[in-house]
Amino acid sequence: MPIDQTPALVILASESRPHFKDRDGQQPAIDRATGAHLHLVDVMFAFNGRAEVITVKVPEPGLGKGLKVGLPVVFTGLVASAWENEINGKDRHGISLRADAITVKAGA
Repeated sequence: MPIDQTPALVILASESRPHFKDRDGQQPAIDRATGAHLHLVDVMFAFNGRAEVITVKVPEPGLGKGLKVGLPVVFTGLVASAWENEINGKDRHGISLRADAITVKAGA
């Protein structure tokens, strides 16, 4: 499901960090679409008087130049995907966010 971020204010809240498939940080998560290593980026997403910090997966080549905490950013190809699985006998579900790229917003 594509996400329109046009009416929102999106601010970089953390430096990017590698995403791993395992808790020990031994197996890098690989993007199915590009084969590149995935990174996690936290952003403050403000819209309609509310703000939340969300984490978005971005393939390494999609990490734009000049990204610094506190700068307004924009995602290319931002989509939300529902997921569900069983962990320790309990059903878990949620929403995963992925983007093709993240760049500093023009004029920032």
